[in-house]
Amino acid sequence: MSIAASPHTDSLTYSTHTVAVEGGDLTVARWGRGGPVILAIHGITASHREFLALAEALGNEVQLLAPDLRGRGASRGIPGPWGMRAHAADMVAVLDHFKLSRADVVLGHSMGAFIAAVMAAQHPSRAGALLMADGGLPIMPALPLHRLPFGEWMIEKLVQKVLGPALTRLDMSFDSHAAYRDYWRDHPALKHDWSTYLEDYIDYDLVGNAPELRPATRKSALLQDVRTQLFEDLVPASLLQLQCPVRFLRAPRGLMNDKPLYPAKRVAKASRGIAQFSAAEVPDTNHYTILLGGNGARVVAHEVQALLAEAGR
Repeated sequence: MSIAASPHTDSLTYSTHTVAVEGGDLTVARWGRGGPVILAIHGITASHREFLALAEALGNEVQLLAPDLRGRGASRGIPGPWGMRAHAADMVAVLDHFKLSRADVVLGHSMGAFIAAVMAAQHPSRAGALLMADGGLPIMPALPLHRLPFGEWMIEKLVQKVLGPALTRLDMSFDSHAAYRDYWRDHPALKHDWSTYLEDYIDYDLVGNAPELRPATRKSALLQDVRTQLFEDLVPASLLQLQCPVRFLRAPRGLMNDKPLYPAKRVAKASRGIAQFSAAEVPDTNHYTILLGGNGARVVAHEVQALLAEAGR
């Protein structure tokens, strides 16, 4: 265990831990001194640092556990298997490591919300409530991989179309942290909402040594995760099995600060059959700033507290 001042502020209790999982050790951040447990699962090319603004908004009276998923951040060295099942099993291992019977709220952002749904469906006693931040609901009908033209090659093309610069960077190297910050400053979803939270998140993402610094996310992990996220029936089936309250938070703008990933009509259609489901929009956010922006993080923190209050926590 490593204990230090929380990035961005020294007012929060912050530590990092290693959790044994299949294939290696998962790095897990822990904010807060005690109280209700929030398990926060980041997006497809992110890390635990995307929850820094949320940790500040929640304060020290909760335990916020946020892993670096296998293949990302400080957990990038863990080999496959990747995919939703493997990540869900890792999340249970995190709770076991901290001797927790369950998380009062499992929060997932983007791909993390898909993982949260699978975990909560497969281990219903380990999740008190589910909070999905612009992710977790199918964005298209599951299409068997053998029916996809050109198979694996087409997966990468589809991901490139959705993620844009976030995927392109995985094949790049940068000569300094400043150069990497400049790369992200040009991103249409971030350049108008720049903050010290973003700078910390971006700096943490680099591995290696200058002038050959590289983003931490392993592309092979990303592509295998997309396979199980979009081209298998696991997620749609898991959503219909959920037994806990499910709250969906929608960003009105998408990954490129343009059309939303989840228009209201898509949310309504994709959530049919999910018990205890409700949804809301987080105003003036996009797919990134719903958590990486201070205003978005404060709204998400309010939603976490509301779920805790409903459960009497």
